[in-house]
Amino acid sequence: MRPLLPGALGDLERHFRRRFIETDEMLGRGRILAADAAADHRYIDRVVAQRLHVIRREARRTGARLYIDVNSRFVRGLCWGFMRALPRLSLIRLLRDPVLVMRSYLNRSKSFAKEHVSPNAPNNLLRLDPSGFSPGEFYLWAWCECYLRFDQFAALPVVDKAVELRTEALNDAASMNRFMDALDLPHRPARVLAPSNSNLGQGYGATRISADDVRLLHRFLDRLTPELRARLRYFESYAPPQLGETAS
Repeated sequence: MRPLLPGALGDLERHFRRRFIETDEMLGRGRILAADAAADHRYIDRVVAQRLHVIRREARRTGARLYIDVNSRFVRGLCWGFMRALPRLSLIRLLRDPVLVMRSYLNRSKSFAKEHVSPNAPNNLLRLDPSGFSPGEFYLWAWCECYLRFDQFAALPVVDKAVELRTEALNDAASMNRFMDALDLPHRPARVLAPSNSNLGQGYGATRISADDVRLLHRFLDRLTPELRARLRYFESYAPPQLGETAS
């Protein structure tokens, strides 16, 4: 979350917005994860109704006709509420290399339990016993679980279009133009902006990919059955990131 106010006021703004406006539940975390696990549709629908109220209010205020929700936890519960509330929607899978994702989360010392359920939760598509997991493997599991859930949700009739965009294409104007054309979005020609590193911006320092990170990915993938590996099509032609590559 980027505050609008400067300095110490920005810190107060961030805490206020996180507690009362952009709560964990509105972002698909916290009780939404428990509600998804318990098939508590009423609670999810109530949170989605609040989200849609905020979205529509902002659309009226700004005159916007299009809303894109950037949310890495959308397929972990909120998606079912949006499915029931909207006649149709489109999906974008913004796909980042799983080793970069893992290293970035570890660098931030994030609480895994706050944003994810356990890998052996009964409603997971990828159920694994996490007793022998290293910290990084939890994030590799979460990446794979979200990949499978996207495929599951994209197959539903409510989804009008489902497209994939890899993060390495974000800095390529031609790729971005093709991506927006695939969504039938009216747009001006894309222009490339300088990439930013959010870890550096928040004082964490750059995170370098090591050989141990790549070995950990292969160890995790060895835990999967051939049937599960086949469903994770991303790894069919996968090449790990260059050693020393920076995770933002």
